[in-house]
Amino acid sequence: MTVDPWREAREALERLARRTGRDGALDALSDIGTLRRLLDRAELEAVRDARAGRRSWAEIATRLGITRQSAWERWREIDEDGERSGTVPAPLQRAFDEAARELVAHVTVPDVVGLTWDAARLRLQEERLDIVSADPELPPFLGPEATDFRVVDQKPAAGERAAAHTAVTVWLRPGPGSAGVPAPLQPPPDPRARRGALDETTGESVP
Repeated sequence: MTVDPWREAREALERLARRTGRDGALDALSDIGTLRRLLDRAELEAVRDARAGRRSWAEIATRLGITRQSAWERWREIDEDGERSGTVPAPLQRAFDEAARELVAHVTVPDVVGLTWDAARLRLQEERLDIVSADPELPPFLGPEATDFRVVDQKPAAGERAAAHTAVTVWLRPGPGSAGVPAPLQPPPDPRARRGALDETTGESVP
């Protein structure tokens, strides 16, 4: 006859609850051993089901209050058994986990063209991105001197996906200042586009 493990566990718990004093101490140890064995079996089955459900070792360890390394060392045979039985192989599971982390770690680059240095920096920081000026000769823009400088181009472009903390390079040009409304600024012309052009005043070819 098959013994119901949960009924066995309930009976052991009831005997332990009724025990008082030193009488029956050895029987209590037997019941504790029974409970430990049943809990170990239930724990193993739960871990196996969690891994089959593509749960990471970190998630399993957190629920059990142990370290990821301890969980992996104790039940790593589950992944090896899974490879032999045709379930999700451990290398493939790790690839899934890496892909998930990579997706979470990427952000969409916002559009900062037209913003001041400080406004662009704050906007990029909101998306966990860094900012760097394309012109190393410009000042570090740590004070009011940044007011008149606005972004005229950026790379990566707005809408692109980039890893968190990627440095977004911006091109800056001085605007009209605080006395008026800044006019829309365009990216600097490509020097290659000027080759072959003629100077309107002298008629000479512009190199």
